[in-house]
Amino acid sequence: MTLEFKIILNEKLRESDKQTFADLLKEQGKVKGNFISKAERCKFICIVYKDKKPIGIGGIKKKTESNFTTEKASLMNLANKFEWELGYLYTNPKYKGLGIASSIVKILISEYGKGNLMASTEINKNPAMVHILNKNGFKQYGNPWKSGIHSNYLGLFLKFT
Repeated sequence: MTLEFKIILNEKLRESDKQTFADLLKEQGKVKGNFISKAERCKFICIVYKDKKPIGIGGIKKKTESNFTTEKASLMNLANKFEWELGYLYTNPKYKGLGIASSIVKILISEYGKGNLMASTEINKNPAMVHILNKNGFKQYGNPWKSGIHSNYLGLFLKFT
């Protein structure tokens, strides 16, 4: 199996990159809104290709400010310590369990460099992602909250540098 991990800086995003990202985000089914604008919101994205077919994505995006509010994690005192968020992680289910998401996370963190970084994920329905975040220096902080998109609970994960 040949995998290619392609990092694309925001200013170098082509329409085809944005569309590929949007298509996979839509396939994931856990984000609402304009999927193209989600790619444009990112500092950079990662698209994973298997034999030239896109199968996974992730990005470093502007933080979701609301995740720190009292309605969610209730950590407003930490909100100003974060500007960027690791997010939009998705691997096509046919390729789960091959370490692709873990590789995307490592690549994105490496590209990001030094600085605090946040992430949020489903804490009970996505134990693999919780494990990947923990393995990469993130720890869960604050209160879990129920997603407004699906019925699962989310947790706020923070990485301090």
